[in-house]
Amino acid sequence: MMSIKEFMRGRVFLVDLLAVFFGISSWISINGLWVELPVLVNQLPEGWALPSYLSTIVQVANVGPIGYSILRALLPQPPPTHILIFLLLLLGSGASLGLALSWKVTSEVFGGERSTMLFIFVFLLSLVDCTSSVLFLPYIGLYRGVYLNSYLVGEGLSGFIPSIAALVQGVGGNPVCQNVTLANGTVVIQPVSEEPRFSAQDFFLFLMGMMILSLTAFILLHWLPTSREERMSQILISPRRESLSSNPSPTPSSEKDELDEIETRSEVGPMFESEGSVRPLLVLLGAVCFLANGALPSIQSYSCLPFGNTVYHLAATLNAMANPLMAFLSMFLPCNSAKNVTLLALAGGIATSFIVATAVNSPYALWGDLGGVLTVLGWVLAGALFSYVKVSIAGLCREAGALFYCGAATQIGSAGGALTAFLLVTQTTLFQGYQVDCGQHR
Repeated sequence: MMSIKEFMRGRVFLVDLLAVFFGISSWISINGLWVELPVLVNQLPEGWALPSYLSTIVQVANVGPIGYSILRALLPQPPPTHILIFLLLLLGSGASLGLALSWKVTSEVFGGERSTMLFIFVFLLSLVDCTSSVLFLPYIGLYRGVYLNSYLVGEGLSGFIPSIAALVQGVGGNPVCQNVTLANGTVVIQPVSEEPRFSAQDFFLFLMGMMILSLTAFILLHWLPTSREERMSQILISPRRESLSSNPSPTPSSEKDELDEIETRSEVGPMFESEGSVRPLLVLLGAVCFLANGALPSIQSYSCLPFGNTVYHLAATLNAMANPLMAFLSMFLPCNSAKNVTLLALAGGIATSFIVATAVNSPYALWGDLGGVLTVLGWVLAGALFSYVKVSIAGLCREAGALFYCGAATQIGSAGGALTAFLLVTQTTLFQGYQVDCGQHR
C-alpha cells in the first residue's frame, strides 16, 4: 500500500486539484437533474412521465460523441481537443443559466402542454455530458499518469455533489397522510411531502456555479505554466530540447506539433493493436457502464421506494459517495491485473442481481425492513465495486494508449443500458411504481 509521502512524491498538488474540478463537469448536469426529479415532477405538466421524456432526450444527445467520432474518422487531423473542451464547457455554463431561469416555461405541443424550455436546455447539457466521455479522458491523457485518478475522482464527485445538495434541499423523507382542503371546501386525506428548503431554480444555479468553476479549472489546467510542465509532451521532449543547444527554445509551431503528436499517442497507442490488447477490458467496461451508468439508475426508484423515500435517498447518496471514494482509494491500492478487475466486476454483478430482484418485486418490499437494509448495502456495494473497476480499466487503457476507446466504450455501454431500461420501464409491466395509499396500511 502506498504511503501519503510516496503518493505526493513527483506530483503537483495544484494540478491534482485542477484535474478534480475539471472532472466534476463531466456529468454534474445530468446527475443533478436526476436527483432533482422528485421536486420537478410535482411542478411540471408531464408529472411522473417526466423521467421517460428526459431519458429519451439524454440518449438523443449521443449525437455529440457520434459526430465527434465521425469527424475523427473523416478529417486528416482531428479538431484541437482543448478548443472543443473549452467551447463545450462554455455551452454547459450558458445552458445551466438558461435552465435555471426558464425551467418552468411551458408551451402547447401536439395538443398537450410540454416543458419545452426544460427539454431544450436538458438536451444542450446532455450534449455536453455525453461528449465529455470521448473528449475529457484523451485530454487528461496528455498529462502524467498520476493525474488520471485525480480526474476520475472529480468525475465521481459529479454525482456526489448534487446528491448532497439534494439532501440539504430536503427532497428526501417519506410522505405522510394529512387532511387537505380542496378548492370546493372538501376535506380529503392525501400523501403530503415536505417543501424543499430551497427552490429548483436555486439548485440549478448551484449547478451552474459548479460548471463555471470547472471551466475556470480547465483554463488554468491548460494554460497555467505549472500545469503545462506536467504534460507528457514537456517531459518527453525535454531531453530533445537540451540537446539542441543551437536552438534551446522551440518555436510555437514546433511545440504545437509535439503536443499534437502526444495527444494522438494518448488516444490510440501501438499497444492497442498488439497481442494482449485491452479489447476484452473494453467489453467489460461497456458491460459495467451498461449497468452502473445506464440500467441501474433507471430502476433505482423501483428498487428503493417500496421501503420508503428514506431508503431511496440513502441508497442514492451513499452510492454516489462510493464513486469518488473508490477512485481515491485506487490511487493507493491500484489494480493492474485484468483477472482481478474481472473478479471485482463479477462481484458487483452479484450485488446487481439483488438490486434487480427488489425492483422486479416492486411495489412490494422484499423481506421487509431487512430488505431495506440489504437494498442500501447492495447499492453501495455495486457502486463501489463498479467504480473501482471503471477506474482500474481506465488506468490500463491509458497504459495501452486507448483512452479514446475507453471513453467510447463508456458511452456506448451507458446509452445501451439506459435505452434498455427505458423500454422495459415504459413498454412492459415488469416494474410497478409505488404509491403511498392513505386508505390502508401496507
